Amino acid sequence: MAFPLANALCEHEPMATDHTPDDENQRIYARHKRHHEAAKAELEEVRKRAADDLLAGSTPAELAKLTGLSDEFFRRIARNVGAERKREPTVGREIEAKRAQAAEPSK
Repeated sequence: MAFPLANALCEHEPMATDHTPDDENQRIYARHKRHHEAAKAELEEVRKRAADDLLAGSTPAELAKLTGLSDEFFRRIARNVGAERKREPTVGREIEAKRAQAAEPSK
């Protein structure tokens, strides 16, 4: 609700809409859009295959290197499917919980 009010109070002129990118720029933009749409369409297939590979023993870093996606993308998949860890975590909630538990005095 604040946006319509703010826009009504704004003293700036609206942006001109009479510009159209030239043909070359339009081709580049369209190619870029097709690329992202295709990548988005394949992402679910990558998730499914990654889950299988992570359960079979691949590491998130290996899959990240193969796909160009982030390590964290694959770490999340690994956690969701319960893939065995190759090493103990060094940061995050689990480590903080262990530190807090270790800091508590024994009763």
